Amino acid sequence: MNNKKNKSTSNIKEVDVDVLYQKLGDRWFAFSLIGDEVFMSPVNDEIINGIKADRKSPARNPDETV
Repeated sequence: MNNKKNKSTSNIKEVDVDVLYQKLGDRWFAFSLIGDEVFMSPVNDEIINGIKADRKSPARNPDETV
């Protein structure tokens, strides 16, 4: 069994980062800056629609579970 891969993924940490959503042409992308690296990923319409719906709803306590 190859444990090398398991060891490298054990250093992954979850962090909260700001995300910029930008529409380029007819597609949406998410951009984040972590340390000195920029990450970009395409975002599907379902995610964008969920974000838009959250912005229209009253503000929630971030510690509140849904």
